Amino acid sequence: MFLIASGSAMLIVVNLVFAAIALAVGFAAGAWVCGGAKAPITPSVENPAIDSDRTEELKLQQLIMERTMMASDRLRDLAASVATDVDAHTANIGAIEAQLSSQKSDGSASSDAVFAALTQIEQANHDLQSKLARAEEQIQSQAALIRTHESEARTDSLTGLANRRAFDDEINRRFAEWERRGTPFSLLILDVDHFKAFNDTHGHQAGDEVLRNVAKAINGCVREMDLACRYGGEEFAVVMPTTESADGCVLAERVRTAIEALVVPFEGKKLSVTASVGLAGIAVEDKLGGLVKRADEALYASKDAGRNNAHRHTGVSCVPIKNAKDVASKGPAGPPDLGIDALPNRTRFLEILRTEIRTSQEDRTPLSLLTARFDGYTKLEQEYGDAVAKLTLDSVAQFLDSALDGEERLGRINDFTFVAILPEHSRQQADEVGDRINTALAKCAVPLGEQELNLTTTMAATEMTSDDTAVSLMARAEEGAGIEVPASLAMA
Repeated sequence: MFLIASGSAMLIVVNLVFAAIALAVGFAAGAWVCGGAKAPITPSVENPAIDSDRTEELKLQQLIMERTMMASDRLRDLAASVATDVDAHTANIGAIEAQLSSQKSDGSASSDAVFAALTQIEQANHDLQSKLARAEEQIQSQAALIRTHESEARTDSLTGLANRRAFDDEINRRFAEWERRGTPFSLLILDVDHFKAFNDTHGHQAGDEVLRNVAKAINGCVREMDLACRYGGEEFAVVMPTTESADGCVLAERVRTAIEALVVPFEGKKLSVTASVGLAGIAVEDKLGGLVKRADEALYASKDAGRNNAHRHTGVSCVPIKNAKDVASKGPAGPPDLGIDALPNRTRFLEILRTEIRTSQEDRTPLSLLTARFDGYTKLEQEYGDAVAKLTLDSVAQFLDSALDGEERLGRINDFTFVAILPEHSRQQADEVGDRINTALAKCAVPLGEQELNLTTTMAATEMTSDDTAVSLMARAEEGAGIEVPASLAMA
């Protein structure tokens, strides 16, 4: 008897564990929604339309919270019901076993009595399993409902993009990763041009349809890892993980041109809009609010420049992402075979460096990094614009790559600093390579209209030590190049 009851009890425990897990998932999601829905809304002095949108969002969040609480209450009721059923089953099995023990003691036990007791236990186990199966199904259903509410709480109801709450969560997570590991990320903010006037002319329903199409255009441009969201009103934002601002320029211009190309049919009319774009990448000295502020400043620079264009904040000033067409046309005849966009960025370069370090350690051969900081980049960018600066960097990248041997790899650390892996090179040998490259580079010049730009770089070599990892070696190389390294990165 005891073995049968114990086996049944084991099944009960398994079911209860599953139920507890489902309950934990459900209540965790419910707690997130309930806590998040209480986030304060700060009034916008410049754009009352954003206040209206956020007020509607708050109402929606409140409704979602109430629905989630109802689902949570249902889960608690189910948990209480399961506990009651288990208690009743335990009491029932105990009574049957007590009756059998009594019959055994007074000698009245018979095979018929034992068979009847077994039948009762089997039926009790079956009844409990049926109740637990139904409860498990209901718990799964309620947990799925709460997960749906959680998704709704992070989605903009008009556009289907992530909403402001999801944006805040993502950018805080990326900033924490930047502080902890030094992983870069960039922020793009865009604003649909003259949208209030558009609404006044065509009506709010037409405006909503345009915003939905703008959202689709943005979503069609971003990578899977990026988070595109509706920031508020006619403002949108894209958080780009593991991306420096130079890489983000490509996406910024792609998004802007995609919106510019939109034709939105609405009630017999063909509607179109443009957008102004601002871009900023995280910098060593940045606080989270500073990144958003710089992206916003770049956005307003685009508006001040006539709208329907994009600007990037370099950390010092806002520069156009697409500019200086006349000067650029008088510059190099075309892009070189290898440009900066084709080079591995810092994150990818670290992966390559890990492999090279492992090989050097196994072979017991030296390995050095050679950094090359392009001199005068900021001045070039400010005077001639981003287009000319990028063409010049492409020329430098092409030259550096052609100067390296087959197994030596070139990458880039930031907008104007390159880095090369030199296997089987001591620091002294790496310095000699740097001197040779600089001497040859000084003889080159890039035509810029009526002027010529002499190309020079500041080189620094860093040799691997026995204790180095890819991260620590890169941090020392960056320090040698005059790049401020986050404390978390330097200590890794």
